[in-house]
Amino acid sequence: MDDFFDLLKQHLRQINLNEASKIVFCSDNGPGIWPRTEKLIKDLKLHSAWRIIDYTHAKQNIDEVVSAISLALKLSEKKTGKLSRQIKESLWNGNICGIADLVRKKLSGKRKAPKAALKKLDNYFGDHSKFRYKAFKNSGLPTGSGSIESAIRRVINLRVKGAGMFWKRKNAENIIFLRSLVLTGKLRSACRMTCGIVKKMFNNNIIEDLPMTV
Repeated sequence: MDDFFDLLKQHLRQINLNEASKIVFCSDNGPGIWPRTEKLIKDLKLHSAWRIIDYTHAKQNIDEVVSAISLALKLSEKKTGKLSRQIKESLWNGNICGIADLVRKKLSGKRKAPKAALKKLDNYFGDHSKFRYKAFKNSGLPTGSGSIESAIRRVINLRVKGAGMFWKRKNAENIIFLRSLVLTGKLRSACRMTCGIVKKMFNNNIIEDLPMTV
């Protein structure tokens, strides 16, 4: 993961971030992602950057809170569904404190259940600013990382993963790079650039420095 963030930092330094109207970091809440993101934001002084937790992942995690309440109160499927819609509406509105208050109210008098539900809220939903989905949408920001996951499927999974396919790391990285060039329409310009570099090496009589494929 450190290698990825190093590459991301290099890329962000190469482009003109001053021309960006908005800078958005959107991801799930996997271990190690956001501490590295915060370091990247600090290193590049991107203090106005938006931070967003993928809404689908947030819903999946809030389901654990719903389940804790449902099990503790032995709710029917219908009542659990109603509770789930209520909590997810609060999640969409970014009202994490409201969800915590609801947990305390619903599980008043219970022992372990409220503790487990509130712990989940503290651990996963601790930074409330990353869950203001209604505000994000109203500001024209993404509420999920689906476009990135779709790109991974198109760039990597459909080309590299398949029955009987085995790759050495170096070869896999090369084919993923070529696949990215093809899908973004940049293959032709990359080939022109490469031919220009080779031509320059011929003209300067340093072609022996090129790696030879046997």
